[in-house]
Amino acid sequence: MFASQLKKYRLNRNMTRKKLAEELNKIVFIDKKEIDVNNITSWERGTNPRLEIIEAISQVLDIPVQYLFDDSNQALDKIIQDKLPDTNNIIQNTKKVPLLTGYVGAGSTGEVYSRDSANYLYIDKKMITAKYHDRDIKALLVIGDSMIPFVDHNDIVLFIELDRGQYNLPDGKYIITTASGTMVKNLTFKSNGDIVISSCNKAYESELIKANETQEYLDIVGFVVGRILKS
Repeated sequence: MFASQLKKYRLNRNMTRKKLAEELNKIVFIDKKEIDVNNITSWERGTNPRLEIIEAISQVLDIPVQYLFDDSNQALDKIIQDKLPDTNNIIQNTKKVPLLTGYVGAGSTGEVYSRDSANYLYIDKKMITAKYHDRDIKALLVIGDSMIPFVDHNDIVLFIELDRGQYNLPDGKYIITTASGTMVKNLTFKSNGDIVISSCNKAYESELIKANETQEYLDIVGFVVGRILKS
């Protein structure tokens, strides 16, 4: 488990073995020798380093030591219980949300996101509308400023993935894919089947998608149910 978890979180941080070794050498040594790529390779193939090395790895990767052995829901709940008071209330009101790789554009070109999670967030359920507390929530980074003041550059949107072709959707904020990329936008559904795509930032113009063009030009990916602001 340690070997696979080490590789997983190293890659999540976009860190090469060489870079990880360099960062570890700022903290700890092996028998007075510098850590090198061969050490990292050996650990990722199943050799376990000493405890002080494991602690240094967790520091460099900015994760609890426990993550290097088990990051299941049960293990993460145990971390909370060990570190925080009144844990039953905290766990009951906290939701684990995957932060997906990629990002959505808001005035900038978005990258088609992956269903794989780059990391996990523990968020207060108060950040999500109550009726969605038990739904499968996902998170994506926002790039751009077209949705100010709702979200700004480097904020995060929380959303529920929708089935393709899902109908009778309410007006609101959505994750969409168009010829311009993957974006977070306001959608307004007209009675004649037309859809208006708009931004919160009035500096950006709205776009009208005709009913007969919807399937060709617009894919509605998810419904936004919350946000995490950087400040």
